[in-house]
Amino acid sequence: MEQEKSNWPKYYANQLIVSTGNIAVVTGWTKKEDIFKMPSEECRKKVAVIGQLYSKEGINYIIRNIFLNPKINYIIITGKDLSQSLSEFESFLKGEEKNYIHEEISKDKLKEFIDYFGKHFLFVAESELNTALNNLKSSDFSEKWTEKPVDFAGHIAKGKGSSDLPSEKVGFRLEGTTVPVVWLKILDRISKFGFEKMSAYGEKQRELVNIITVVNNDDPDNPCLAPYLHFSKKDLINYYPQMMTDCTFEGVEYTYGNRLRNHDGKNQIQLIIDELKTQNFSRRAIAFTWNVKKDCKSEKSPCLDLVQALIQGDFLYVTAYFRSNDMFRAWPLNAYGLLKIQKEIATALELKTGKLTIISCSAHIYERDFLDAQKLLEKYKPKLECEIDTRGNFVIEAINNEIVVKHLDAEGSFLQEFKGRNGGQIREQICGYITDVAHAIYLGAELHKAELALKNHNIYVQDQD
Repeated sequence: MEQEKSNWPKYYANQLIVSTGNIAVVTGWTKKEDIFKMPSEECRKKVAVIGQLYSKEGINYIIRNIFLNPKINYIIITGKDLSQSLSEFESFLKGEEKNYIHEEISKDKLKEFIDYFGKHFLFVAESELNTALNNLKSSDFSEKWTEKPVDFAGHIAKGKGSSDLPSEKVGFRLEGTTVPVVWLKILDRISKFGFEKMSAYGEKQRELVNIITVVNNDDPDNPCLAPYLHFSKKDLINYYPQMMTDCTFEGVEYTYGNRLRNHDGKNQIQLIIDELKTQNFSRRAIAFTWNVKKDCKSEKSPCLDLVQALIQGDFLYVTAYFRSNDMFRAWPLNAYGLLKIQKEIATALELKTGKLTIISCSAHIYERDFLDAQKLLEKYKPKLECEIDTRGNFVIEAINNEIVVKHLDAEGSFLQEFKGRNGGQIREQICGYITDVAHAIYLGAELHKAELALKNHNIYVQDQD
């Protein structure tokens, strides 16, 4: 039995324009509403659905939806290709193998899809859309491209539901040397502690409130791109203009770069540079993307809302705030884009680049990515997260019936000394100088060993059993 019309499309129905024809129109970053207005009324009758393809992973849901509606037997690709997702879809239809296709979509059905639509698609400019639709006649394609609807198994993390694990609920601080290192920690925390609820897109999400991420040593021009990231350096270079220029693209409502660099005619990034050149102690070096008049009730309001720069010593620090952040698909690119902006400001001010802090209020992963996030963590995340503690290191000794602990900075210079008769007394003195959990566990074990050595009149040597 064919899928009831009221139940189609199954995926992202509220993000699609659905009609009664048999042609699927796939657009990139050009708004679907603008694409819908381009053809004549007669040509619009040929269209079954119009939807935007922001990322290559969305190809999976195009396949799934079309398999549920055999009436669709032609695809037109058009619109602005800012993330190269449309080019990716074209190469897929031409038979190029892709490693991100859901394993639940069987190979024989995938072959059936490519065999047919590889010969029944067009990649056209927006200006040619009406002509393309007008030229397509019923004789150009068969009545049905497949015999009956196919509903593939859902692509979700099986056995993983809403987390009941206790947590801090808000304010999860995660730090690392590079964007990929921090990203694994983000995925781990949301997978473990995320609260499962519906999103505005008719899809479940796992969410944490206020993930505070700190990246302390990554260069956006020479990024540490780990193999598990879902983009290449070329993709990153293609993304940077959305942050680094004020260009807008026809059919695209805005980019972050446009809002930051031409907000009511103001280049806010340049204003930040000018402000800090004049007063390096300023707390007003801040840029906004939110436009109260446009964004308060808009469905397209920006997710990145605020960027602030502060100087301490020779370092330029940047803090960014996202009201909503897709931590699986968007956060790594967002982070590199913000690092690029930070480097631009630091270079203009002849300062060193300090740490980048990103506050993601609604930090979420969508249901479509649950399983991929879980697999990625199983394969790549280290069992022990151990970073250099930014508040320093500790040398532990047992001397004359006392435990003596020297606090050193990252370069090994002496800062202060603590003494106590047992581990508990030392713990109370040093706890405020530790940030890393793994470091704290290590110090607890070493202090226990030092205390036992004193009780048993043995020699204690740090890091020796």
